[in-house]
Amino acid sequence: MLKCFATSPGGLSEMLREELLSLGAHNVKAQPRGVSFEGDLEVAYRACLWSRLANRIYLTVLETELVNQEDLTEQVSTIDWNSHMDAFGTFAVSFSGKGMGIDHSHYGALKIKDGIVDYFRTVSNSRPSVDTVHPELRVHGHLNRNQLTLSIDLTGHSLHQRGYREGQQVKAPLKENVAAALLMRAGWPEIAKQGGTLYDPMCGSGTFLIEAAMMASDLAPGLEKSEQMGFLTWKQHDAKLWRKLVDEAEQREAEGLRNLPEIYGSDASHRSLDVAKEAIANAGYSDSIEIKQMTVEQGRRWGGWTPGLVISNPPYGERLGELETVKSVYVDLGNYLKSEFDGWQAAILTCNPELGMYLGIKAKRSHNFFNGAMECKLFRFDILKEFHRQPAVKGGANLAEEIQMALPDMKESEGAQMFANRLKKNLKNLRKWAQKEEVSAYRVYDADMPEYALAIDFYQTLEGGDWLVVNEYAAPKSIDRTGAKKRLHEAMSVLPEVFDLPADHIVFKVRERQKGTSQYERLDENRQFFTIMENGVKLRVNFTDYLDTGVFLDHRDVRAYVAQQSRGKRLLNLFCYTATATTQAAVQGAKSSLSLDMSKTYLYWAKHNFLSNDCDESKHRLEQENVLEWLEQASQSGQADFDVIFLDPPSFSTSKRMEGTLDIQRDHVTLINQTLALLKPGGELVFSTNLRKFKLAEADFSGVEITDITQKTMPKDFQRNSKIHQAWSFKLL
Repeated sequence: MLKCFATSPGGLSEMLREELLSLGAHNVKAQPRGVSFEGDLEVAYRACLWSRLANRIYLTVLETELVNQEDLTEQVSTIDWNSHMDAFGTFAVSFSGKGMGIDHSHYGALKIKDGIVDYFRTVSNSRPSVDTVHPELRVHGHLNRNQLTLSIDLTGHSLHQRGYREGQQVKAPLKENVAAALLMRAGWPEIAKQGGTLYDPMCGSGTFLIEAAMMASDLAPGLEKSEQMGFLTWKQHDAKLWRKLVDEAEQREAEGLRNLPEIYGSDASHRSLDVAKEAIANAGYSDSIEIKQMTVEQGRRWGGWTPGLVISNPPYGERLGELETVKSVYVDLGNYLKSEFDGWQAAILTCNPELGMYLGIKAKRSHNFFNGAMECKLFRFDILKEFHRQPAVKGGANLAEEIQMALPDMKESEGAQMFANRLKKNLKNLRKWAQKEEVSAYRVYDADMPEYALAIDFYQTLEGGDWLVVNEYAAPKSIDRTGAKKRLHEAMSVLPEVFDLPADHIVFKVRERQKGTSQYERLDENRQFFTIMENGVKLRVNFTDYLDTGVFLDHRDVRAYVAQQSRGKRLLNLFCYTATATTQAAVQGAKSSLSLDMSKTYLYWAKHNFLSNDCDESKHRLEQENVLEWLEQASQSGQADFDVIFLDPPSFSTSKRMEGTLDIQRDHVTLINQTLALLKPGGELVFSTNLRKFKLAEADFSGVEITDITQKTMPKDFQRNSKIHQAWSFKLL
């Protein structure tokens, strides 16, 4: 089994890991510089031939810890170099990293060269020659402090150099492997299989067009340069195996070309299109890719295109004075997309995310990429005419995407300034309180001005800086949509400045009347978690994937109350969600606990809350249960096992995993009585609900002391809206 390492552009390690797994690699691990993997020689060859994302493929021949600089040369000389090259052959050495006082790549390469020469002088009294242009063997050394990794460069060139730009005196704005990654993220491989069209309205030198054609025709990206691979002159090269893989790749391409979908490009620049035409011809797609000169302002589709993917990398105003011109380009591009591509998907890359707002379309998702050293965002859209009419999109989108619908000067309007002043007033009071009480997540605004129907929550995370979660309360049908949309844009436009936050740290969602378990439904799949502190406990939050973040902020003081009452006692947490209350109780000394919920996702989340706080899972158990069924059975058992019970059920539930429905107003008497049956004598049940019009039927309970603890457990940041939740304490007499 060979040990290899594939380098990749910044941010692509995880995608490259998936690609290498598909090529048959084993023990694949993503790392900052690339991906380590294992496999036989065929796997290594397939990586060289088929990887669309890697830069180079290295075969590791030495991993060792060095004592000093001299040890570097000595360790290199211990390798059996005769098995890799002849004594009269040629080689070249490259070097990266620092350590052991070696700060220059040339010096590090020199020390490795000396080790190779020393080996041959010892075993054959001869030495190979250095040839930096056409060596028979390329060797690469990487030093991290005192850790040396020495490898053979199997590719001999960066794999992003596909071959179709050979001889062109042009620097493409995107490297080919980065363009391939963007196409993958945009879903092009699946769209191509379904026969969808690809179009780049600012195609420049044609990189997206060619890479898309290569994917759709199943062309191995390394095929064009299959006779220039570095391993061809390596002593252990298996020519027969390589020929078999190349023949297989040629056969796959021949079959793929039969079903190539339509691919189009346009650009305003004749010069760019000339470069694109040459590259397209070099790649062999002159008959498959059609391009024409056209600005996006003039934009009109030509021909009968099947809906598919629009992808582009517009300019982003990197030079001083260009930004205003570029803004108008984005406006024109957005208008073009909305007028001509209804029903398509789109993906737009920009290294200036704020420019995305000028497209005027709501992005459904964004992905971070690096183009060289520049961090960029790929915004993805479903282009639907409804986007022009709807004021917002349900869930999972951050402000860098949402603000795209706002007008550039919106934040200067009278309404926007009035809203900004209200936020500043709220912040002035709340920040002092939050700092004093060590509260790291709190509500800043809750429809204080009825015409701006938003709830805005501030989160200070341990690892990801400050964030805002903005929930828009869905307007009734009687409200004028145009006016509501304008007010939404006014509000959104001032948030980055008021809170001194980057736009992509502000997450926007629509909150409608809760139905069933809708607050638990997945909205996105970013899987990006952060940590906040609450009452001395670390809690995991996720801002984009679900309607709620994993922590109900209005229950902050309810959780503190439950935790305090549970010290030295046994706690039952029903409908536990992410078990934040249990986590706090465990940290504050609960003797043991049992937390129940139907969702595997949230119980897994709860487990991580436990792990983050070193909770003893032998004492604090998490179990997946239909809570209603479990309660009915447990209440009939006659065993009262718990000192404290926290009951915070959904207002309504029609979960697929439950029979029938739960209506908390209708069913609360039965539910609470079943729960009271599990309390030990002298025990306490804490019941809470977020149903605004809920009325507790106190007369239907006997043998208990009922205390309304709503105001006692209402946090300062929610006191402006006293109906946000209600809570009661039930103590057995």
